[in-house]
Amino acid sequence: MNNHQYTKYLFDNVKKISFANPGVIRDTYGIGENLTHKFLIKELSNFTKDIIIDFGGNFLATYEGKIKKKVVVGSHLDSQKHGGNFDGLAGVIMGIVIIKYFHEKKIKPKYSIAVMGIRGEESCWFPYSYIGSKIALGQFDKKLLHTLKRSDTKKSLYYHINKAGFNSNKVSKNKVNFDISNFKYFIEPHIEQGPVLEKKKIPLGIVTGIRGSFRYRDAICKGEYLHSGATPFDYRKDSVVAVSMLINEMNIFWQNQLKKNKDLVITFGQFFTDQKEHSFAKSSGLVNFCIDVRSNSNNTLKFVNRTLIKKIQSIEKKTNTKFFLGKETNSQPALMSKKLISIFQKYSKEKSIKFETMASGAGHDASVFANYGIPSLMLFIRNKNGSHNPKEYMSIKQFMEVFKVLCGTIENNYI
Repeated sequence: MNNHQYTKYLFDNVKKISFANPGVIRDTYGIGENLTHKFLIKELSNFTKDIIIDFGGNFLATYEGKIKKKVVVGSHLDSQKHGGNFDGLAGVIMGIVIIKYFHEKKIKPKYSIAVMGIRGEESCWFPYSYIGSKIALGQFDKKLLHTLKRSDTKKSLYYHINKAGFNSNKVSKNKVNFDISNFKYFIEPHIEQGPVLEKKKIPLGIVTGIRGSFRYRDAICKGEYLHSGATPFDYRKDSVVAVSMLINEMNIFWQNQLKKNKDLVITFGQFFTDQKEHSFAKSSGLVNFCIDVRSNSNNTLKFVNRTLIKKIQSIEKKTNTKFFLGKETNSQPALMSKKLISIFQKYSKEKSIKFETMASGAGHDASVFANYGIPSLMLFIRNKNGSHNPKEYMSIKQFMEVFKVLCGTIENNYI
């Protein structure tokens, strides 16, 4: 098979393995993710025998170059519940096809090339991002092994790592299987999860940085259920009104920050009343909601968090309600390597491949490697219909355009 055919073969087979009508399910440390890892490891064994699986189930397959230092190409293999087939998977497959190319051409690149398949990047299964990449680097907080529960099984991460055939005890001691000192670069090809490249008809995005975040996933507002007709305005304790006020005020605040050229995104992705108690004839006594705030600046994130708390305190007084935000989770912003950005811009210009230099609004494993100190870069692939949904669509043609750039920079010793 040529590279185009082989790429399609890999995507099609992983889709069959993890198919869930609609879309795919590659659950973290579950059947879909496990089968995908096993299939891709088997494919990689056709091109290299140097395949290591760490205590958390991440794999690293290396094709030897002239120098032991490694250009690591990889991404995650888990998916959202009923998600798309290309999110994460595209980066791992691109690494596999690059190794296939060098193996078949009998080319020995300057640096060794490694493909990494990473576990548990998505936070929909366990309420925590970048599980696999943090385990791979020995940066995972061992306390979370027991406190993180999977959303569907309610069993701990510790249980699921062991059940999948790996070693939670070694993970708890931050034992690392990979020789991280030999990681020269980490490069993560990934579908763009927004509309920019598709709207502009550009195949490649060269990413400058990845936003960090803070999140309150299980926030609630408590008011009081009161008769809708018999309770005057001044006596109400309406939680729907209170949370609506918060959403409106934070939305206005967001717009004002954008006018000041601050990088910021604020999302209230869930908002619901209690189905057992809410009623047409009651003001609401309980609202569950979540808050997701992202920025490329730690200072901005801290400022927004302080502003959020102040607004909540003010709204509580105005509405006679009480907010409980619950546990805060967060991730750090990460800047991509300026050297790598410059190299890929230069190579793309020389090969007349159009690109957009852009920031990433979503979080990615590359942020963990960058913040660890490994020079890192993300390459976005043009993609239709957004992401985290079954309609997500990346054409193999667009994939191969980015493949040409990444493979070319390696083959021609730009990196």
